[in-house]
Amino acid sequence: MIIRTALLLLALLQADDFQKRVRIDGQKVRVDEQILHDGPWKDAKVDVVDFSGKRARQTFGAFEPWKQIVLTIDGEERLRIPVKSLAKPISWPPVRVDDVQPSVKRLTETVNGKKSLVVQVSSDKADFEIYRGPDYETRAERTSGSFTVFLNGDVLYRVSRAAKPPPRVEDVAMAINLQRVKAGLGTTRPVPGLSKACDLHALYLTKNEARGLSGHDEDPRGVGYTEEGARAGKRSVISPFSPQDTPVEAVDSLMATLYHRVALLNPAVGEIGVGWATRRDGVGFLVVDVGGSDAKPDPKGYPIVYPVNGQEDVPLEFGLGGRETPNPLPDEAASAGYPVTIQIPERRGKGCDAEVQILEGTTPLPSWISTPDSPARKDWPQPGVLCLIPKEKLKPATTYTVRFKDRLSGLEKEWSFTTRK
Repeated sequence: MIIRTALLLLALLQADDFQKRVRIDGQKVRVDEQILHDGPWKDAKVDVVDFSGKRARQTFGAFEPWKQIVLTIDGEERLRIPVKSLAKPISWPPVRVDDVQPSVKRLTETVNGKKSLVVQVSSDKADFEIYRGPDYETRAERTSGSFTVFLNGDVLYRVSRAAKPPPRVEDVAMAINLQRVKAGLGTTRPVPGLSKACDLHALYLTKNEARGLSGHDEDPRGVGYTEEGARAGKRSVISPFSPQDTPVEAVDSLMATLYHRVALLNPAVGEIGVGWATRRDGVGFLVVDVGGSDAKPDPKGYPIVYPVNGQEDVPLEFGLGGRETPNPLPDEAASAGYPVTIQIPERRGKGCDAEVQILEGTTPLPSWISTPDSPARKDWPQPGVLCLIPKEKLKPATTYTVRFKDRLSGLEKEWSFTTRK
């Protein structure tokens, strides 16, 4: 009894000393100068608990129970890190999901006749011990948002990302407007009635197989058909997005294409609808109604170019590696670089006499050129739009220059952008 009391007192003293090593500095939570979390947050709490799974608690015997440091951010447990002692600086295992290797190492050691299981997690830098004690079942579980190691069904070690807040219509509209403002255009306004119709069409897409441009149509015999949704489908740009992404990321995919980009950058669009839905497998569909044209373009705003002058972190690939429907590439299997688009005033009955090229240094980049007079697809006219699509992926961390001159209108412009690393 005296020994147990002394051990309990020692544990309490260790925990108290440990709390003195915890420091909350602005939006950073630190222990031993190791950053456990780097904001944002409203409330952060660091606790120390015993690791004592149901079976482990009964049979630890001479083994000293490990402690667990638990970091809670805004009511959500974000880290659970086991440590053998709180009395000295801790050799920290990884505290970020991306730093953990997708495997756990199980070792067996015998010291002074006592056999014990040693469990390690790995990072790019080293292997870190997270448990030493009786031999019990261990398993690891990795998802897009967390990495967890279980011992006999109890959580031994966990690192997790903050859960993404559910996206809102306003978030998608902001993502679109950020691109429009970047290109020198006015912002758009989401309209509830249009957004409801976009939701209906997105829901229809989750319940019916749509191929190619049929994704814009609804079959009256299809599950979930509505007149509102069918009307929205014909007026919208549509992008699927993966279970790991949100409708906000889908805007980036649209901006990496030709036809969908210029629809989002149409200076005449003042009102939009925004809706989405996801299938059971997690794949979603973003539907943006861009048919609301109530603004008059300012002629002084032309040419509208994208990427814009001085833009950084520009992606490398057309469609971010995906395909656009309809596909402007002459070869269906071809890979291509991030497109450059130039929008000029539409001139009915007049041709387009323009020079345009992308340069890497002083060397022109081999590109497919699509113009109003010679569009990439004869079945898909593009009045007032010129596009250059590099025939290869762009190089990372490289600055490219674009030169454009329209002989008929006298418009000319030279600008540059830099790709992501």
